[in-house]
Amino acid sequence: MSDFRGEVTVIAGGVEYPAWADLLSWGEQSRTDAFDPPEDDVPGLSDWNGSLKVADWEVVEALTHGEELELRMPDGRVGRCVVSRHSSEAGLMVIEGSGPPPF
Repeated sequence: MSDFRGEVTVIAGGVEYPAWADLLSWGEQSRTDAFDPPEDDVPGLSDWNGSLKVADWEVVEALTHGEELELRMPDGRVGRCVVSRHSSEAGLMVIEGSGPPPF
């Protein structure tokens, strides 16, 4: 499990928007066979989600209409996500990651 809190860039339709992110990722362990001993556990898929805060409600409206967004971390890594819920008035978006976590 890992987390990230800090400034990120959200990219939608080729336009970049600054945002503050609060993100969390976790992985599941799965076994190759239900009868295998625990030492045979193998890493499973990882999931990630979190929230994005932006300064302008118009940015939230622009970002929530895209099918998939890119989230660029300060170190340049990029992850894809979708907005699952949002509050334009608060400038807040709840996102669900797609693919491996970028942090």
